[in-house]
Amino acid sequence: MERKKVDLILADEQQLTIDGVCNLLGESDFGYDLNVCKTVNSGEELLTLAKTNIFDLLVMELKLPVIDGIDLIYELKEVQPLMRILILTSYDSNKFVKEAFKNGADGYMLKRSGKDELVRAIKDVLKGVAYMGEGVNISPTKNGIKKANEEEYWVTEDNFLLKHYLTKREREIINEIACDKNNREIARDLFISDQTVSVHRKNIMRKLKVETNDGLIKIAQENGLLKQ
Repeated sequence: MERKKVDLILADEQQLTIDGVCNLLGESDFGYDLNVCKTVNSGEELLTLAKTNIFDLLVMELKLPVIDGIDLIYELKEVQPLMRILILTSYDSNKFVKEAFKNGADGYMLKRSGKDELVRAIKDVLKGVAYMGEGVNISPTKNGIKKANEEEYWVTEDNFLLKHYLTKREREIINEIACDKNNREIARDLFISDQTVSVHRKNIMRKLKVETNDGLIKIAQENGLLKQ
């Protein structure tokens, strides 16, 4: 019996990872005729391709340049609702797992997993079965966050973690601060109180471990937190 053809796209900022996955796919029997049509290294490339080509399966990393995977999943499903999306990432934070599935991902597995699990994950998502890999859960984990005495320690070395562990409101306020606005001006623009802005500002400073606006803006610039 002729096997069903599955057109697949791989998205990862690291070409070595893409090459490795391609090799694993070529060595494994999925029960399908897997055809790796395209590989991309940025979210922008991925979205452009999804708008102009039809794919059955996308295997993607969450951390992608230009537009990251968390932001992309919902839009990709809007463009191609029948395309299955399998997240293949090193991030095991429950926050990312929940957001990925909420936005429309069909499966989530970690890069530390083996070839057999990749085969199992692809088979499941192609059958329409949600897949959650080994080590993946929706309960709190310590990837990117360590807790001591109930206080959060934020890792600023990873811009992907940094971006997604700041709240949307905090990122908005960072951009307002970068425009050299004071608390009253920020409050007016965001329709919140001066006191609320002050609380957010203190939380941002604590999370980014900075004490001045200049230090805050420097970290924001280095980690792509400012709107272009």
